[in-house]
Formats: sequence, C-alpha cells, structure tokens
Amino acid sequence: MRQDPPNGRTGPVLDVTLVSGLRRADRSRFAALTSGAAAAQQVEPSSTGHEEFHLELADRLLELAARGRAGSVVVDLDPRVDCLEAGLVLRHIFAAEASDGIPVQLRELVTIARVADIRRWLFREGPDHTRRGEYDTSERLAAQLESASTIVLADLTDAPSVAAREVIALLNRLNPSARILPPSEAEHPAASSVPANDRLDALGRDMGWMLELEGRAGLPTTISGIGAFVFRDPRPFHPTRLGHVVEHFLDPEDAGLIVRSRGLVRLASRPGRVGSWSSAGRVLSLDPTAMLSWDVDSPQGQELVFFGRELQPEYLANVLSAALLADDELLAGPMEWAGYRDPFPAWGLEHDH
Repeated sequence: MRQDPPNGRTGPVLDVTLVSGLRRADRSRFAALTSGAAAAQQVEPSSTGHEEFHLELADRLLELAARGRAGSVVVDLDPRVDCLEAGLVLRHIFAAEASDGIPVQLRELVTIARVADIRRWLFREGPDHTRRGEYDTSERLAAQLESASTIVLADLTDAPSVAAREVIALLNRLNPSARILPPSEAEHPAASSVPANDRLDALGRDMGWMLELEGRAGLPTTISGIGAFVFRDPRPFHPTRLGHVVEHFLDPEDAGLIVRSRGLVRLASRPGRVGSWSSAGRVLSLDPTAMLSWDVDSPQGQELVFFGRELQPEYLANVLSAALLADDELLAGPMEWAGYRDPFPAWGLEHDH
C-alpha cells in the first residue's frame, strides 16, 4: 500500500526501502524483485559507521529526490549497520526536509531472513559459533528481526513445518506489528491489517519485549510452544552471583530454551548507571544505557523479558532472585557494593558472555 506523500504533496515521491539481513545474496534478490521500475535504483553507501552512515545515506537520498528522481529506491544495509537507528534517523531527517518540498519518505524497513539461520543462531541448533568475528551474529539477526516493519523468510516454503511454525511464533512475539511474508508475496504483498505508516510509527516503540513489560502484548501464554516470561524486582543484582547464574543456571535442560531476552538491569557494583541486558541464542551482552540511576524515568530495578521454548517461569524467577542483593547487603550500601567482584566486562568495551 502506497503512503501519502510527505507534507500533503500529490506529486511524485521517492519511496525508500531499507533492507537488512545476514545474507547479501538474499538482500540482492529482494532488491532485484522490488526494483523493476526504470526510476528505481539500489544505493549502497560506502561507510558503515553509525552517524556517518546515516548522514551520508540521508544526503544521497535527499539529493536524488531534489534532482526529481521518483519511484522506489532499495538500500542494501550492511549487516553491521543498526537498521533500527538508520530507520529512525532517516524518518526524522525526511520529516524535517518535507517543509522544504523535498518529496522523499521511508516506505518500509525490510529484513530478509531464513528459517534455517534463525534456528541456527537463535534456537542454538548446530555447533556453538562464538569464535572471534562471529559472536555477535546472533545479536545482529535478532535486532534485525525486532526492528523490521516487514520480515521476508527466504526459505519459508522449503523449511520443515514444525520449525517454521516455531520461528513464526517467535517473530510474532519479538515483533508483533511486523508483516511476515514468503518471497512470493514480497513484490505484491497482500493488504495488511496494519498499514505501512503505522508499522513504521511503531519502530523502536512497540518491540515485543517493551510490550511485555508494559502489559500490552495481548498474546496467549504460549504460541506453538514459544512463550514469554517477565522478571521484575526493585533490588540490584549482586554481580558475582549474577555471573554465576548466567554461567551455570540458564541451561535449556532447566530453564527452557531461552531464544531471546531483553531488558534493563541494575548491578550493585555499578550503581550510577542503568544497564541494557540483551541475549540472542548463546550470547549475552550487558551494556550501559544513557540512563543514570537517579533519572526520573529510569527503572527502579530489574525489568527483564525472556522469550523461548518451554520456559520454566518458577525456575527462572528463583535463580534470578537468588542473584539479587539480600537484605543485609542492601543495607550495607554502595561503599560496600563497590568491593564486590564483578565478572562482567567494563562498560564501553565490546564483549559477550
């Protein structure tokens, strides 16, 4: 469905589709499929640094529109690019330029994925691929799936039916507002109950983990065996005990298969800043956020969401609660907490667990 041109314009518009995905061949096939019009072309900026990439890409697209180019442009995003950030920045820049009459808009943020890759990297089927250069592949894939307004599963028709049902159930939890399509519907998708503009408005705001925390998910407890578990507690984590839990007590045999988890955490040893918890498949990252502990909008403690197969809520609640500060530790205060052994890498460095 075509969106209305920006700023009420009725003339030709340059429609931009951002395409992410692990496999270049899949992205290229999608670009060829959807770029049949003579005015359409593929744009591949040279830089992949965050701010530089977004500004370069916006400048090139605005220049095309200012020269009168209309139709569709498919942007093939390098997997290292944060596709959500790219989409949000472009929407902001395009809206700001609309007042000057430059007719360009973000039409879709598409992720091309494979059932086989989702099973490998998120469902942990196959060997442990965490050697240097590969440890963040699962996180990139999960982030692409969470961010998309449309997800095209390139091998959906060839995948085993049970595996495909589980993957679709997971995607519905990670990204409830996204369309999920086979390649045959990518060029002329059926009308969606959620218009493209509304899906784009949900970018960065209606991810599945956010909806779960806000009680807005509105989904059954489990779908095709895939469920969600929310853990909340106002107390900080003891870093040593949390590290022990992560290392030894989140195995699928006991906790269920944790495919993806997201949320916000407080470590007693790092009392000044709220942390971002993100796991995908076998990999867990704990990074700093921009939120300071005393910010009004900062969470008071732990807010974590786990997605997976046959999750064990009681078990997860027990082991995570055991990693929280006890009453006497809480009363000891930050001076005492600073001496706790903290096994997690220093914030600001690339890391994985």
